[in-house]
Amino acid sequence: MNGRREILESLTPAPGTHAGLWLDQGLADLIEGGPAKQRLYDDLLGAATVPEDYRRFYQRWLQSIQALEPCTRLAEATTLGRMVVGLGAESILEISITLHRTYGVPIIPGSALKGLAAAAAHKHLEHPDWLKIREDGTMGPSHRILFGDTESSGYVTFHDALWIPEGERLFLDLDVMTVHHPGYYQQEGLPPADWDNPTPVAFLSARGRFLLAVTGPEEWAKAAMDILTEALDQDGIGAKTAAGYGRMSVAPKPVPRFIWEPSVAALHLGNVGSEVPRILGQLTGEERRRAALAIIEKLTRNVVRRRAAEDKNWAKRVLEAEGT
Repeated sequence: MNGRREILESLTPAPGTHAGLWLDQGLADLIEGGPAKQRLYDDLLGAATVPEDYRRFYQRWLQSIQALEPCTRLAEATTLGRMVVGLGAESILEISITLHRTYGVPIIPGSALKGLAAAAAHKHLEHPDWLKIREDGTMGPSHRILFGDTESSGYVTFHDALWIPEGERLFLDLDVMTVHHPGYYQQEGLPPADWDNPTPVAFLSARGRFLLAVTGPEEWAKAAMDILTEALDQDGIGAKTAAGYGRMSVAPKPVPRFIWEPSVAALHLGNVGSEVPRILGQLTGEERRRAALAIIEKLTRNVVRRRAAEDKNWAKRVLEAEGT
């Protein structure tokens, strides 16, 4: 039984082919099974390259996420071997992998990262405040604040970890797991035996570097990244972690200094409502105070104080950042 429409009979992947779309729609024969699936994987891996549009998207995304308020922590996570996230997702191939819906490159969903960090906090942190369920049946306050509960999503946002583009090749590899006793595992009442026919199952795994990003109040964003770093190193993420998959080494990524002076110089009363929060949101400590002083000098203190008295949020933030 053909898996494609007739007009797509001669379809083959080319450089830049969307890997996720190919895996979903490229199977040539539904009946042939193993050989057709093997050709599907081989064709993709022989041609898969990083889409040029993804490189541009990644740079835009990086610039925008660094500006998120109140504090965004970044780190680069490098796979120590191979990783497979989304192995059990619905797929015509029975075995799946999570790829970016638009660009077809590997990603780690933020929900998976948040779940891993929450499980690690509950399992590894000794203080009862971090327990998901304490002895009295309540959730620890630190766990609730960071990860949320049924009424709140928590103080910290765990963003999808995007694959960091490097080189030309898409870092997907063909892997295999073998079911040695299919009758036993399918609960057919057959005990495992030496004469059972093993069933090899091919699947794709990913490797490379991924950009982790969490956004929230500074102290909670730091706590989230610390917990996530430990969890990725000790527990791993995705499927088959017991076999060593999904382990990652995490290194903090320094955020380039935000050059705020040109933005302050371009301020006027028509754009302060949007520009002042954007400027101050990207700065901390002494640098934030210096920018606030420059904004006051640009707009004059009387104007800033008058607008603060009028309940303008941007003016209140300037005075707060300056320390008055």
